[in-house]
Amino acid sequence: MKSPVLFSIGFRPWFLLFLVGGSLMFSAWGLPWLITSTGLHIDIELSPSLTDWRWHAHEMIYGLGFALLAGFLLTAVQNWTGRRPLPPIGLVVTTAIWLCARGTFLFFGMHSEWAYILSIIPEIIIGSAILFSVIRTSQWHNLLFPFSLLLIAFLDGYFSIHINEPNLQEQVAVMGLWPILAVLLFISQRIIPAFTTVRAGVRSNSLGSYAAIAFGVAPFVLLLLSFIPQIPGYTLLWSATSTIIILLGCWGVLRWWHPVVRREPMLLVLYAGFALTLAGLLIMTVSVLIHTNKNLAAMLWDAGIHGLGIGILGVLGPGMLLRVSAGHSGRSIVMPNWLRVFFITTPLIWLLRVFAPVLGYNPLMLGLSAWGMAAVYFSLLFAVGHWLLLPRVDKRS
Repeated sequence: MKSPVLFSIGFRPWFLLFLVGGSLMFSAWGLPWLITSTGLHIDIELSPSLTDWRWHAHEMIYGLGFALLAGFLLTAVQNWTGRRPLPPIGLVVTTAIWLCARGTFLFFGMHSEWAYILSIIPEIIIGSAILFSVIRTSQWHNLLFPFSLLLIAFLDGYFSIHINEPNLQEQVAVMGLWPILAVLLFISQRIIPAFTTVRAGVRSNSLGSYAAIAFGVAPFVLLLLSFIPQIPGYTLLWSATSTIIILLGCWGVLRWWHPVVRREPMLLVLYAGFALTLAGLLIMTVSVLIHTNKNLAAMLWDAGIHGLGIGILGVLGPGMLLRVSAGHSGRSIVMPNWLRVFFITTPLIWLLRVFAPVLGYNPLMLGLSAWGMAAVYFSLLFAVGHWLLLPRVDKRS
């Protein structure tokens, strides 16, 4: 029996969950802040999770971040190998468990052991399925991808163990960002120059294999350092590693750039997301360098984390999602004119959230940045949701 279109290939269900989940999560997270900003006592019964920063941190990384990677990598592996890493029933089961995990965290809070178990199961299943596909086809150069997914599963469990520790916000809460960053940087250095070359009709200016290795490995060095922040030379090692990523990224943008990018929104959004991600990492680097000034360093660390996160989940990731969804549904790689308005607002959302710590975490700024992200997700859902549910328009399987 032929499987439903939605579960025919990995990007369809996982991108749909990413967009629906992101729309609802950001809307829910912004609501209490906007209510607070009014100064009025509005009696609305909200889940305690919606005012718990740990829920927000966990669900952005292990909920949305994982869904984004799952959609990309299940599709990419199928393209590379010609075989599905997971059959349709596997996609049904993993997405259903992912949904159950989100609901359990929302209604039972961040101390529910079952919530973490449910969250980790899809991470292990999909990471293992991609690992077996890579091993079966001897594509050892793609081991980064299953390793990152399985590492995310480990870090999800690590988050649960340290949920009540005082250093959770400083280090543990953001550990899952590093494998996500490694995957997206590695993919970016492959696809941004390739797409630019195709669009501009010029010779490719890729950075080469050494830069690719650096993009894929350096975020894991930052992750390793977050386990041992008391190591001698931590500040130097952290800032040197992050600086390598930033300088390589800037060099890449300069080499890849072509004037045609300014006239091609589907390319421009990838460049913008890549740049905002690097800018977030730069702010985090400054925070590490001025660690002796604890208050300012803490503010910059928070600003940098959110700059990095919005760069990944608000601009770069959605830009890739839009291109993959169009290409793999047989549609033209063109951004709808009305959707451009929402992507133009993403740098403003980035600025709103990055400057929030400096301005005393103004509730209105926090609420508007969250609802701004929700608007971007809702607009993308409106643009590509039906693409994910319907067969390819070119009738190809």
